[in-house]
Amino acid sequence: MKKMLLFLMLAAAAALLLTGCASSADTLPSPTPGTGSVTIQPLIPDMNSQNMQATDMPSGTAQPMNNGNTMTVESAQKAAQAMKEAVMKLSEVDEAWVVPMGDTALVGVKFDSQYQGGADDRLKKMVLTRVQSVDKAFTKVAVTDSAALVTGIQALAETLKGASSLDDVNTKAEDMLKQLTVYSE
Repeated sequence: MKKMLLFLMLAAAAALLLTGCASSADTLPSPTPGTGSVTIQPLIPDMNSQNMQATDMPSGTAQPMNNGNTMTVESAQKAAQAMKEAVMKLSEVDEAWVVPMGDTALVGVKFDSQYQGGADDRLKKMVLTRVQSVDKAFTKVAVTDSAALVTGIQALAETLKGASSLDDVNTKAEDMLKQLTVYSE
């Protein structure tokens, strides 16, 4: 009888310990790889343009980017933070920096030391899914794990945090996008 009681107590203790080993990473189904490159269009309309329409003017709330509207500095900052948090929930990602521009999100990532893959189409699709969980208007991502480009995106994200206008951020983002492959479904 004592042996049976001891066995049950050990089994319960082992079960309790094993539940602590469960991963806290947010899991999503693994996506299938999609196509890679798309062309880049200007991300924010020229505010000095003579033919700018009233719908092109920024407003106080974030609006869908794929219908010609743009976002304010404040909404871009909030979206960047929310997207960063969403991307960092991926078990492969250790750190992330996100700059949302137009319908594209620039994403710089540092991978978890155990992750042996790179920024392949599977990972890019997972990042796009995470970005779209924040705002469905984002249809493209430019994901990189290149140290130099990640540093550039990190600096651009810091610029966005302190920006009073999106003009400088937009110019730098367009330059950076020329160096990246943009992924879309």
